[in-house]
Amino acid sequence: MKRSVFVLFILALICVSSLGAFDGARKGFVLGGGVGFAANAGWEFDDKLFDFIPVKASENNGGGALNFFLGYAWDEKNMIAYEANVAGYSSDLFDQNITQTFTGPEWCHYYGSTGKSIYTTVGLGLYIFDGENFDAFEPGPGLMLGGGYEFARHFQVGFNLAFGSISEAGVDVKLHHVSILLNAVAF
Repeated sequence: MKRSVFVLFILALICVSSLGAFDGARKGFVLGGGVGFAANAGWEFDDKLFDFIPVKASENNGGGALNFFLGYAWDEKNMIAYEANVAGYSSDLFDQNITQTFTGPEWCHYYGSTGKSIYTTVGLGLYIFDGENFDAFEPGPGLMLGGGYEFARHFQVGFNLAFGSISEAGVDVKLHHVSILLNAVAF
């Protein structure tokens, strides 16, 4: 999966750069990504074994975070993009590295002029839970809310809160992650 994301990133970069994008105006094609940390990422489930024995489990850890987005801004204030927002951490319970990913379309709104603006984002898509030693669970519905500050042309710091859920073998698992990212944005 990591290789396919990289290949898609390179293809997207080639396509949008050949279409006259990246002229310095926050209008038209936009490409960005960032790194940071996941202040909290985790999961929980609350179910009943044999329909009467309560079973609860959860885990919350901090770790690394990254994101990638590709989109189109129809004016200087509004952008629609496809984002992958990933939180990774070392699981004590599973004794392996876990990744939790929100992926889907998002709307981003900037409130000020380019280079000095607060912004907000909202996305609706899929949430993916994956580990080193087990196959990824089937993706479930996800929601991401965020905001931040564009402190210089092409650079911003953002805060994201993503929620999701997956269902596996009749067990509903709730997932979340909070990430703080430093992003570079080409427009």
